[in-house]
Amino acid sequence: MSGVSAGGISATSAGSLARKQKRARSALGFRDGDEEDWDSNRPTTPFTGVSYHPSHSTSALRPQSQIAFNEDGIAPIGGLVQPGSAKPKKQNFIKRILEATKTGVASGRSSIAMSPGSGQVSPSKRSMGLGISAITGASSTNLLRDPATDMGLRNDGDWVQVRRDVNRSNTLSKNERNERKDRCLMLDYPAIDPVDELYESVEGDEGADGMPVHSPINYQAINLSQVDKNSRFISSLPTMTTAISLATTYVCRPYKSDVQRLRAIFTWVAENVNWEEDFEGDVDTRRVIQTRRACPQEYAVLVHEMCTAIGIHSEVIRGYLKTPGEIPETTIMPRSNHWWNAVIIDNEWRMMDCCLASPTNSRRGLYSSAGNSTADFWWFLARPVELCWTHIPERHSQQHICPPVAHETLLNLPGVCPPFFKQMISMVDYNTSLTRIEDLEMVHIKFNVPPDIEVAAEVETKGFTRDADGDFFESGETVKKRALAQADWYGGIKRYTVKALLPGDEGSGILKVYAGKRGLMHSIKDIPHPLAFALPIIHTGDNPPYEFVTRHPTPHAQRHDIYVAQPQCQRLALNNTFVFAIRQHPSSPAGGPGSNPGGTSPVPFARPASAMSMTSSSAAGSNPSSATGSIAGKKPAKLAIQTPGGKILRLMRKEERVGRSGIGVGGRSADEEASDGGTWETIIKCSERGVWRGLVLADRTARWCVFAEWVCV
Repeated sequence: MSGVSAGGISATSAGSLARKQKRARSALGFRDGDEEDWDSNRPTTPFTGVSYHPSHSTSALRPQSQIAFNEDGIAPIGGLVQPGSAKPKKQNFIKRILEATKTGVASGRSSIAMSPGSGQVSPSKRSMGLGISAITGASSTNLLRDPATDMGLRNDGDWVQVRRDVNRSNTLSKNERNERKDRCLMLDYPAIDPVDELYESVEGDEGADGMPVHSPINYQAINLSQVDKNSRFISSLPTMTTAISLATTYVCRPYKSDVQRLRAIFTWVAENVNWEEDFEGDVDTRRVIQTRRACPQEYAVLVHEMCTAIGIHSEVIRGYLKTPGEIPETTIMPRSNHWWNAVIIDNEWRMMDCCLASPTNSRRGLYSSAGNSTADFWWFLARPVELCWTHIPERHSQQHICPPVAHETLLNLPGVCPPFFKQMISMVDYNTSLTRIEDLEMVHIKFNVPPDIEVAAEVETKGFTRDADGDFFESGETVKKRALAQADWYGGIKRYTVKALLPGDEGSGILKVYAGKRGLMHSIKDIPHPLAFALPIIHTGDNPPYEFVTRHPTPHAQRHDIYVAQPQCQRLALNNTFVFAIRQHPSSPAGGPGSNPGGTSPVPFARPASAMSMTSSSAAGSNPSSATGSIAGKKPAKLAIQTPGGKILRLMRKEERVGRSGIGVGGRSADEEASDGGTWETIIKCSERGVWRGLVLADRTARWCVFAEWVCV
């Protein structure tokens, strides 16, 4: 039995050599040669730069390559990092210290997190061959186990699903926007840029001579409160009062200016005549004055006769009144449902809508937040280029815009309210295809606002319930879901990005965006600002549950605008590593566009005592002098992440970069415009269950203010 084999070695030596080779490949692969082979043959995680890919679906069958590990242990996909590293780290003491420092936590990412008592090797090691099980003692049933179980994750913490949630809110790239446009065109849905088409084609409001008005008068800035007060005293009128005698004898008699006369007519009609439903029959303004009740057509005819009586040229316009958030018609002009007036004042065509301004109008609440006892004076001498966003005349000539705009463009404009123009909001790259989404897609809306404006957004849908037979029907309730609205700066201009999706599988809903003065919002429970505009959301396909990161207002810290770049999902998985990236910029461009990036604004706003804040601890290393004084005015905001256990981890400044996958810091695509502010980030392994908080240092005191919350489960 000890003879020499054909290969020149004994059978015993050959068996021993084979066992040694198999053990070297199956244990931990410490040999340099095996390690190089493993690196060259190891699959990498695919990524195309889109916010959703069919491979993200947890129900689809995936090849082994889709759960493979990145070379560095830090995947460039939306800031998510796999719980451990399949590549064994070399025994380099200095390198291990640097890696531990980079993560910012005490626990390293040197091995895959396993369940207690588990003696199984990582799934990536088992993928090297079935012959490994005979050496390591693993049974055939272990090879068929779920990878999530081997990584110590329950089904609700599947890292593939976590990666899907992190990527779902990635900002749309240019290619993804074009794909949505092409899809809508293929399905015969409008995919146009109505805002750009409006302002590119329109030269201005129409003047009395038919030419555009280049310097329109701002009538909203004129103080006419005394005229309003005098008009409210006109109550008792003779029985046979006509529209002519009402205007010349009572309402307009004390005034000589046409603006004052028109304001007196507007105030008296809007506040003294009660709104009622349309009726069929001839319009009699004498009956309207006596009964103090009118339908929209009677409102318009009464104003027209009163304007004619005082020598002001006017028109009665019939058209369609859009409701904020309604789904526009795609083929024809909708049936007219409203009446209003156009008048000439100071050689300019202006619009007046006393019916919609009336406190008794049941639809006024959809547009206005004015008091219940006074008229909404936004509809007094409104500019035609602003009124056309909601009021669409049947006849193009009655738009009084140079030149007139196609009905299709006006119908697809966002359904705006007066605060949209009062707060000087302007849409950025708005396309109608952005509101039609499928499966895991989200609605992405961008718009510019002044520096002193803050925004909140939410989605409203109709509630459904199920009867005894299992059929669904509307319950009459309204379901609300908070959207993610965050401010960033581009080219010295403050820009809000709103991301939203429906609460469930309702199919359609309304995205409502509220805007008002900065610093008035103290809690996420209530929105004190009026509605600025609303957009319809149409969703098809599956919509798995998803919650955005909870963004808290920070009235104590008003010097900076903070943008949570990632993760933007609220739910974090235990024992997974995430990149927490925050962008910040001064809330006031004191030095002009692009100056002092990462600095602070010179004047903080008043801060009420109801801000969600906590006293900074000594472990945080905060210094009261760092938040006050002239030197602090040049320093950026101090940002940190607090663990559920109370430990505070500081965020460090990071340079903008674009990785191999085409995704830059904060989930930003390579072709996306770079913001003005700096990015601050840290890599954290969420090894604690509970609430993780984003902290920012207050403006004047050494206190941390909570601006964001995540939940680790």
